[in-house]
Amino acid sequence: MYTVDVSADNDLKNVDSKVSDDEDDYVEPPSKFGIFYNKHLRWCHLIMWLIATGFLCAAYALQVPKGYSSENLILGLIYAWFSLYVFFAHFPTAIVTVPFNFCVNIIATPIMKFSPMIRQIAYGCLVLAVIIVTIFSLEETETSTRVQRLIALFGMLVFLGVVFLSSTNHRAVRWNTISGAMLLQFLLALFVFRSGAGQSIFSWLSTFCEGFLGKSYYGTSFVFGAAVADSGSFGVGVLPAVIFFGAVVQVLYYMGALQWILVRAGKVFMTVLGVSGAESIVACASPFLGQCENAMLIRPFLPHLTTAEMHQIMTSGFATISGSVLYGYIAMGVSGQALLTSCVMSIPCSLAISKLRYPEVSEPLTKGEVKMPESPEKCVNLLHAAGVGASIGMNVALLIIANLICLLALLYAVNAGLTWLGNFITIHELTLQLITGYVFVPIAWLIGADNSDLVHVGQLMAYKIWANEFVAYDLMTTTYKDLLTPRSTIVCTYALCGFANLGSVGMQIGVLTTLAPKRGGEISRLAVSAMICGAFSTWVSASIAGMLS
Repeated sequence: MYTVDVSADNDLKNVDSKVSDDEDDYVEPPSKFGIFYNKHLRWCHLIMWLIATGFLCAAYALQVPKGYSSENLILGLIYAWFSLYVFFAHFPTAIVTVPFNFCVNIIATPIMKFSPMIRQIAYGCLVLAVIIVTIFSLEETETSTRVQRLIALFGMLVFLGVVFLSSTNHRAVRWNTISGAMLLQFLLALFVFRSGAGQSIFSWLSTFCEGFLGKSYYGTSFVFGAAVADSGSFGVGVLPAVIFFGAVVQVLYYMGALQWILVRAGKVFMTVLGVSGAESIVACASPFLGQCENAMLIRPFLPHLTTAEMHQIMTSGFATISGSVLYGYIAMGVSGQALLTSCVMSIPCSLAISKLRYPEVSEPLTKGEVKMPESPEKCVNLLHAAGVGASIGMNVALLIIANLICLLALLYAVNAGLTWLGNFITIHELTLQLITGYVFVPIAWLIGADNSDLVHVGQLMAYKIWANEFVAYDLMTTTYKDLLTPRSTIVCTYALCGFANLGSVGMQIGVLTTLAPKRGGEISRLAVSAMICGAFSTWVSASIAGMLS
């Protein structure tokens, strides 16, 4: 159990005052436009809403007769979100929350008469029943039989059971959190795999991300020339997108858009799953920022996190990829829709797996509140924010280069030694990934891969652990492209979609130790456990994909 001493409490209480002192050094006066906008906010919002409504009507009048298009759906969702935003900017949310809470209380009153243990068991059985009934009620296809779905369901239960058996405190596990997280993950996957709207939304998002991040080509072409930009090499095809995405994130942070999204998403997970505010923010930010940058969002709280919170934050980083490398995988030929779905599914899944392994036994300082500390970067305008973000993206890109060079060199050096030893006993091409690939064969079967592809999928999972997901995805889309069936390809895509590899362990230890020096020993002790939990999170996501694909 991790306890916070008095000095740590005092330090945390001084965080806000220190931030305030820094802000007092320079306070930018509001612009004339800002003063006018705030003074006439109601009329400005009305005019903006009327313009948006007019545009929507004109667009639908021209586009709807042409037939259904995902673009029309996305435009409608954006308009609906904007309308709700404008409405609740002037009316209290109580008009929705009060009736909702009233209905919830009516339903919850008889349920709360039962003991907590009975409620947890009933909730878990309900979630399991929903999953079983759903997957067996769906029509069978050639690539998704009920037997294959049953194997994937069995695999999910095995993964959860193994993590629970390794739990540091079996009695402290909060099963409502685990059940709620698995239900959220399954419903999201069901929405994507089995609904037209879900497929349209994530297909559009995939196309948008590929097109948007692909704009980094023009900067690359200007700096290095069109011939280099068109070469298709990893260095000029992927890393510029990482730098570009870093700039975009920092611009969104400067505008307040990223904080707005993270705080509201964090409140949902905090309320539904009962986790702390710090955990909610980091889990929601991981698909956007990645395994190192996500922890920087809660930098003032890092020294005061409980052991369970620290483990969860590290697990969130290992359980998903970041938006900065998304374009690189899509450019390799990996399904963008699967990548995006896996990133979002990893949010509740990483919470469930981490809370099974390290249940909360202390009182988190951010329990019941979602608070975003001020960014340490004091940007003065959009251009400054873009420059700061580009420098952060450059550091990430250089870190990727260094890790790829180092890890691939080490991997092939070890493989050369194993091959040399294997030749003495007539085992040709003996490699580390070949050995561990057979170890991963049972896991490949549990996630629902076709029997003919178990060895291939196992080897790809071994490549991901020993090297990284870049190498594994590259092999999946080249060497193994014609060897895997469509079903094996989709479950393998989910199983590889995370930073859970040995190289990332060093990265997380280095970053978190720098941010919280006094917790360095504990961070190092938790790192391997968090990496394994991150891998289990991707395997659970792959199992759910195997049930519904």
